[in-house]
Amino acid sequence: MTESVPLRADARRNREQIISTARDVFLEDGTHASLEEIARRAGVGIATLYRRFPDRHALVREVALDNMRRVDEELDRATDEHDDAWHALAQLIRRMVDLKIGVFMPVLAVNLEEDMREEGGVLKDRRDQLLERVEHLTRTAQADRRLRRGVTPIDVFLGVIKLSRPLPVVGATLNKLLVDQQLELFLSGLRAVELDATAPLNERRLTVTELDHYLRAAE
Repeated sequence: MTESVPLRADARRNREQIISTARDVFLEDGTHASLEEIARRAGVGIATLYRRFPDRHALVREVALDNMRRVDEELDRATDEHDDAWHALAQLIRRMVDLKIGVFMPVLAVNLEEDMREEGGVLKDRRDQLLERVEHLTRTAQADRRLRRGVTPIDVFLGVIKLSRPLPVVGATLNKLLVDQQLELFLSGLRAVELDATAPLNERRLTVTELDHYLRAAE
């Protein structure tokens, strides 16, 4: 069997940039977004995009696989850095929101139905392994009485999906402030222990005056 030839450094960078850009464009416009726009924003020619990904399905599939790879890496990092499952889960959720990863898992599955049904297929196997890992983490956090009973990996990913989608009428800075606040609310809702109701959600709280300022700037 012929071994695949490793990509040159510049070709590898192009491929990674296309996948990263596709993630952002798919988030904004859906998986039927213009491939020409993806190539333009990635700083490559459309011929380069098609050389790496012969059709839309191939690109969508690679974005899905890359997302799952990143979540796996973040799971490893979170469990290495925290001894308890709750703090590992909270770190994982924060990182998935920051990296805008979780939003594509169910969205891309619609475009990859056959791949997901293929027994022994790479995409299905990786998805099932990832869900099993997150299931283990949530069950451990529940056994430790830190995560509310009944919370499932699906609840976690649905929350990440909603937090990952930018509001179309506001700029990036305001989106970040809003997401940070909503993320803390989401995590608070997952916790099984009562929090001090007088404690602020985080140090940086958005005021109405600031909200008006950002909304005017976005017009």
